[in-house]
Amino acid sequence: MFKLSHNMKIFLLLLISFLLLISFASNISSQNSATSELSPETDEEVIYKPNYVKVKYREDSVDIGHPRFEYLDTSKSSFIRGAWYDKDNSYMIIKLKENYYQYCGMSSKIWTHFKKAESFGIFYNTYIKGYYDCRFNYVPRYNNS
Repeated sequence: MFKLSHNMKIFLLLLISFLLLISFASNISSQNSATSELSPETDEEVIYKPNYVKVKYREDSVDIGHPRFEYLDTSKSSFIRGAWYDKDNSYMIIKLKENYYQYCGMSSKIWTHFKKAESFGIFYNTYIKGYYDCRFNYVPRYNNS
């Protein structure tokens, strides 16, 4: 068997301790960047990374990464860069080019039809734009802490 000197044992012990410390610090860092809560449907823990965006005509930022928002992949659209819907608050956020806009009081029925639309842009311009004005409908408040 190979016999280690006293100095080599100390070096290896320090090296292992250092590697464990780095691993621990990395785990703490990744836990701090993600948030967890229980999913209302399954009572399972849901981990997500917050994604706060500045929405036009809204004073506070909104976390579209929160599980309350259903995300719609609009990558097939040349105009709409993403859409998020909070069913409990009938609230939609849509990204048009580089800006985020909000729509309040939008029914889940419109959201469902929007998700199935052949053209997101045509559906948006026909059935959403100009409707669901947040000056006249309930604007949900989200805790940004």
